Order: sequence, then C-alpha cells, then structure tokens
Amino acid sequence: MNTYDHLVCVDEDAKELVVFRVGADGKRTLFTRVALPQVEGWSAELQDLAKALGENLLIDSPVIRRILNV
Repeated sequence: MNTYDHLVCVDEDAKELVVFRVGADGKRTLFTRVALPQVEGWSAELQDLAKALGENLLIDSPVIRRILNV
C-alpha cells in the first residue's frame, strides 16, 4: 500500500488552500485546491470548509484507514 502524508499550504495571492499528497520520496502530488470563503470571520462558509477539508484528509489517508480499518 502506498503511504503518503498531506501538506496543506495557503496560496495568499489566489486566496486558496492547496493540499498535496507527499510520498515517502518527498514527491508532492496535488490533491486539491480550495478557494477560501469571501466572508471574513468565522462564518458558516468557513465552518463548512473546515469540516469538509478535515473529512477529506481523514478519508484520503491510507494510514488512518488502516488504523481505523475503514
């Protein structure tokens, strides 16, 4: 099974979160790019983004899937 970690970066100019899968060899592969909400503060949009991002990272992680047997 391929094992990789996730690297979450912020592209301030594009106002996006950029998530890479990082392999054992250090190679980065783009996983997703997500636009940051246009609303300032801890908005419903930001809460939705945080929840979706967390869920996606958990589901995509081979180590977490192995540990939790999912």
